[in-house]
Amino acid sequence: MKKFLSLVLALVMTMSLVTVSAGAKDFSDDGSITYKEAVDVISGIGVVDGYSGGDFKPTEVLTRGAAAKIICNLILGPTTASYLSADTAPFKDVPVTNVFAGYITYCSQRGIINGYADGTFRPTATLSGNAFMKMLLGALGYDSAIEGYTGANWTVAVIKQAAGIGLDDGNDEFVGSKAVTREEAALYAFNMLQATMVEYDAKTSVDINGATVTIAGDKAKEVAQGSYDNNMHKPNLQFAERYFDKLDKTETTDDFARPATKWTFKGDKIGTYADAADVTYTSNVKLGDIYSDLDMSEKDKNAEVYYNGVEADDVAVSKGNTVKVSSSSANNKLVADGSTVEVFYDEDNNDVTICIIDTYVGTISSKEEKVSDPYVVVNSESLVTEKDASTPVSISGSKARFETNTDNFEEDDVVLFTYSQSADEIKSVVKAESVEGTLDKYTLGKNLTLADTEYKYSKNIAFSFGSETSMTTKSDYVIYLDTNGMVIYVDEQEFDASQYAYVLYTQSSNSRFGKDQVQLVMSDGSVKTVDTDDDYTSLEGTIVYYRADDKGEYALRQAANVHKNGSIVTTEDDRTHPISTNGVLRNGANTFEMKNTRAAITTKTGTTVYGNSETVFVVAESDARGKTDYSVYKGIKNAPTIMSNSPAGVTPVVSSKDVEMVYTTSGSSDVVTFAFIDATGAYVTNGKRDVVFLAAESATKMITDGDNNQYYLYNAVVDDEITTVKVKAAQDAGSVVVAGNDTVNQVVTNADYNNKGLLTSADAISASDYTTLTGTGVWKLSGSYSIGLGGTTASASVRYTVASDAKMYYIDTDGVITKIDDVKNISSDSTATYIGLLDVTDGDIAYLFIQEVDNGKQEGAGNSGVVLSGISASYSSGTVTVTLTGTNAGQVYPVTISLVNGGTLVKLTTANVTGAATTTTATISAALSAGSTYMVTCGDQSFVLGV
Repeated sequence: MKKFLSLVLALVMTMSLVTVSAGAKDFSDDGSITYKEAVDVISGIGVVDGYSGGDFKPTEVLTRGAAAKIICNLILGPTTASYLSADTAPFKDVPVTNVFAGYITYCSQRGIINGYADGTFRPTATLSGNAFMKMLLGALGYDSAIEGYTGANWTVAVIKQAAGIGLDDGNDEFVGSKAVTREEAALYAFNMLQATMVEYDAKTSVDINGATVTIAGDKAKEVAQGSYDNNMHKPNLQFAERYFDKLDKTETTDDFARPATKWTFKGDKIGTYADAADVTYTSNVKLGDIYSDLDMSEKDKNAEVYYNGVEADDVAVSKGNTVKVSSSSANNKLVADGSTVEVFYDEDNNDVTICIIDTYVGTISSKEEKVSDPYVVVNSESLVTEKDASTPVSISGSKARFETNTDNFEEDDVVLFTYSQSADEIKSVVKAESVEGTLDKYTLGKNLTLADTEYKYSKNIAFSFGSETSMTTKSDYVIYLDTNGMVIYVDEQEFDASQYAYVLYTQSSNSRFGKDQVQLVMSDGSVKTVDTDDDYTSLEGTIVYYRADDKGEYALRQAANVHKNGSIVTTEDDRTHPISTNGVLRNGANTFEMKNTRAAITTKTGTTVYGNSETVFVVAESDARGKTDYSVYKGIKNAPTIMSNSPAGVTPVVSSKDVEMVYTTSGSSDVVTFAFIDATGAYVTNGKRDVVFLAAESATKMITDGDNNQYYLYNAVVDDEITTVKVKAAQDAGSVVVAGNDTVNQVVTNADYNNKGLLTSADAISASDYTTLTGTGVWKLSGSYSIGLGGTTASASVRYTVASDAKMYYIDTDGVITKIDDVKNISSDSTATYIGLLDVTDGDIAYLFIQEVDNGKQEGAGNSGVVLSGISASYSSGTVTVTLTGTNAGQVYPVTISLVNGGTLVKLTTANVTGAATTTTATISAALSAGSTYMVTCGDQSFVLGV
């Protein structure tokens, strides 16, 4: 019984806080586990498991308290052990409330573990390598007293014996005084499973001065195999054969033809693990060097060679042979810098096996987590070939999948992978290490120097931009290294594929201005003339990605998948090709048609592409003076309709007008991601530009800054961004914005700003784009995308469908704006007022602004309020007649009349009107001027009165 307990203690002390389960585990931190085979086998037989988070935590140390719990779990079973408790503290540092108290009490009472002389147990104390090896030796049957594992020099005897039987195999840096980590414990226990058990000659007990002393034989001998199965395939009895008789070890080869060990437990495969190579090379090697490195005394004239698991040409490993593993006579082009050449030597039979394993580079194109066996999909960037070094192998479909813990990868990660041609599958995937810097120089096909460091090319190097010759010195790159530190992938540094620009004009340093420059039309519609790091005249007229350094110098790269609808060139403003009639581009197509009511875009006869809600359109239109305006639209529904030919009956008539479109698509699809369109002279309707909301309650008093700019500051929403907007006090002619209005919320579009950032003008929402909904009462209705507007109850409201991407906001009584992420978050409020924009194309609400109201506001369905639901006014001979709807009898309503003067409100008079039930009509004396515009307001309602 004591021997059983000692071996159980030795095993369970390998891990802390584990539960038993069968089968090898895929731990989330597999990549940081050094002793993978040991951990897989030990976890596979149920001795250890990972943590609840799915990780193994290989470098964490063992604790005494956790070991006590595991011992109890193994002896009693986890269910019974979980009921263990302590009536009294087993040790003075283990109170009954300690999570391990019950386990420690049980083990202590049965002599499995002991405390210290000072009465403590030290449950959180760690274990040294020496102490752990002593436990394992005891489990194997070694007697501490006989073997000298006691006394001042006990560690010397322990380490000598442990190393002699291979308990520390695999860890060349074993230090007995250091605390044992979880993975080290797994390794030593794994070695102990395969170690031979020992016993001693018959023991006798004698009485010496009243004490019983056991005297055993003085030499340990190996235990015979007996009736146990020889699952470890070694002489005599190994520990695993006695205590884990369903664990089987079989010598085999892996999918790269390397000598390997296959482990199974209860018939289930744990894994196959290659033996350590006798010598390893990372480039082509002379066969004579292999002979010397293996310290051979006899040649192997038919050494087998395998390439990615498939048998290649035999070679002669012989003394002084200068022929290499890969030569013109055998295995041509199979080995180069970066190849892994592993050599295995069966000394008993003088057999040499050479395994060539190539490492490739790829990117993670996707990952699948919601399946029983999660996997990543690898898109190979390297050319994978068969053993003839020329026939390509397609890594696609199911062959591109690699089962793994997907938490370790993200889409677009650059990874290294190996591929077995014999198994026709990817065998390993790891993230590649990268280095960033400026390219100093490169030698074609050999190496490059990045940030003053030279890197050799790996055999299967790939370039994200297609060709090595496309690299330019003094540009920034990211290089990815293989496991040998060689370059296997080169990428341009951080060109953001979402940052598009159109190259309008270029000039080189050879021009009369003596510098490289480009003029770009940016994705926000702005135009920039910038200095560049190189001559980009070849990119004129195309779409590019760009990057600027800290000095403002730009680097450009042509965007992927650029298309044009003609032989488009940049227009020179001359008599032959004036911008006023041609626009900034010419030579497009005169059959262009893009309607914002449909996704299809006819770029030219026979070519159709498609826009969606994410497509960005930059539309250029030049006027009669040659001045070009660039407008930006996101989403095909918001873009203008542009056609080479105007619809029938529309004047002025447009016929066969060239429209130029340069655009990018998503991959090989026909979905447009970014488009630059010159619509000069074509039929164009207004697109839906940014919607601007100004919160009235937030309006400040007029501000005059140091430059004498006068404006009002508003909390605002500009398209989908909550921000602040400076509204110029004196608006431009034609602007519908009322500057300084602090009573009525305003929603406008097509806002223009001056160079001081002040909003100078805006247009009313176009009825061809949106139907504007206003009123009082917002109601939460059943349905994921439904809402009720208007009415005093939910049943009296009008039901509307809210678009899945609708932009919705709450505005409180101080004008503070809060975004509403989901229509489900809207509460019923009978007194809240609203402004909604109903998309005329699909009939859904695209924008919704909900204003909370102080006066009588009641939340919750079924309540009614006292806020006005409407106001109207008329003027005749010095009298303004006002009609208020939604009034309560006896309540006083203040009505204000103001002059709209240059975009500002000038208050004229305020009159108190006593309300009647439901509707109230009153007259107010006021001398209004013909041709002027006035605003009549009461509470949250207003009416624009033209005289």
